[in-house]
Amino acid sequence: MFKQGCLAVFALLWACMASAQSDVTETDARWYISPSVGVVYADSDVGPLGAITIGRSLSEYFGVEFEGGYSKLNVGDLPSSLDYERYVVGFNGLAYMVPQDYSVRPYVIGGVNVHAINFLDENLTGGGVNVGGGLLFNLANHWDLKLQARYDLDFIGSKGDVPDDTFYVWDIGLGFRYKFGAFPADDDGDGVPNGLDKCPDTPRGVKVYSDGCPIDLDGDGVPDYLDKCPNTPKGTAVGPDGCPLDSDGDGVPDNLDKCPGTPPGAIVDANGCPSDSDGDGVPDFLDKCPGTPAGVHVDQNGCPLDSDGDGVPDYLDQCPKTPPGQAVNAVGCPIADSDGDGIPDNLDKCPNTPVGQKVGPDGCPLDSDGDGIPDDQDQCPNTPPGLKVLPDGCAPVGDCRKPRPGEAVDARGCALDRRFVLRGVKFEFDSDRLLPESKVILKEVAETLGAYPNIKVDVEGHTDWIGTEAYNLGLSERRAISVQKFLEDNGVQMKRLKPVGYGESNPIDTNDTEEGRENNRRVEFKVTEG
Repeated sequence: MFKQGCLAVFALLWACMASAQSDVTETDARWYISPSVGVVYADSDVGPLGAITIGRSLSEYFGVEFEGGYSKLNVGDLPSSLDYERYVVGFNGLAYMVPQDYSVRPYVIGGVNVHAINFLDENLTGGGVNVGGGLLFNLANHWDLKLQARYDLDFIGSKGDVPDDTFYVWDIGLGFRYKFGAFPADDDGDGVPNGLDKCPDTPRGVKVYSDGCPIDLDGDGVPDYLDKCPNTPKGTAVGPDGCPLDSDGDGVPDNLDKCPGTPPGAIVDANGCPSDSDGDGVPDFLDKCPGTPAGVHVDQNGCPLDSDGDGVPDYLDQCPKTPPGQAVNAVGCPIADSDGDGIPDNLDKCPNTPVGQKVGPDGCPLDSDGDGIPDDQDQCPNTPPGLKVLPDGCAPVGDCRKPRPGEAVDARGCALDRRFVLRGVKFEFDSDRLLPESKVILKEVAETLGAYPNIKVDVEGHTDWIGTEAYNLGLSERRAISVQKFLEDNGVQMKRLKPVGYGESNPIDTNDTEEGRENNRRVEFKVTEG
């Protein structure tokens, strides 16, 4: 009998598994949990029942579930301690008799189990089978009411003193099922169930047709949510953004472009052909002079001809045979160079350059290292880029000063002594009061010192030999102190500056000429630390 029961149950389970080949995307295959209570009875004996199952459908008509339960059968006149108690864990197959959208669904159930039975103070174990049926009442999307009845046949493996080796009970239970998740499933949330959705990965919020695919109103193959040109005419070839293809990138789509091979960057007209705004026969994308007046002869670049090469086109040139290299005015005639520096006045940004001064293309003094000090005044003509310099064109740190006569030099020929003249810093006659133009220079010096916060300097005052040695020594010291105070007032810490007066003791030029004495009346920085 045991073998016959098992064969029946396994036949039912095989049918369930075979049915899983149907279209599960149309099946409510959500997992559910189902607690229930009821009664068990056998002959005239009755008792309570409690069970819980977890399961799901494999197809619209078949499902499986796992079950755990407890029941107690009050047997005849036996004391309560000797009653038939049954603990069971099992696996069931369910066959539904009507489709899943019915509000009432009858089903049949069959299963196998293992159990533990306590009866007549004996603990018994074994396996069992069950068959039965039930009704499901659909209450809501997640809830069903369940009514079920079964016949349970248990087989005892070792019976001890118990006289029988098989037992049967009937059970009747009432419970509910709670189904997890949504049905029908719609993974991309577009309102079309997965089973009908031909585009199952549509981004959230995108409008779709009834088949779940994004709307494409102009039918160009690019859905509206990606289509930057949503009204493309029918049949027009488009790119990934839904806009008409423009193979040459001239802004005119291929379906309208009469010149489809226009070079990149060419300006075109409404037909996609290169435009020639000035009508000189050279299209704008090749025309380097696009505003040429009508009728003017041009070269292959679209620029007016300039026969004498003076920069004035022939149609404006009133002196068409100007010699090569001659500076000319707006009408092509030679112009003057007032300061004789080789730069015509109309281009000379420094029109009063002293005679002999080397100048650049703009007529201003050359500054090869770009430090703001003209080359002929720059004591450090090769200052590295970015360094702040003093008025003599030298950076206090990391520069190469041209040596004065007799100065010691290093292997590169640079002066070893880091002493720099504050060129242009002058005082009122026989006074330590700074001239206004000196204050402008010293403000720049203060900014330079700010760029080198780790150096300390001696502020040295020097005079010519006019006057007594003692007087000149005192005057030079007062002037050094005046420079120190001005720099301190402009943000330089006093501890970085040490004023020293040398009077007439360290000339750098002859005292026999006014020019030499002017050079000797000076203020110098000597870097002592950093």
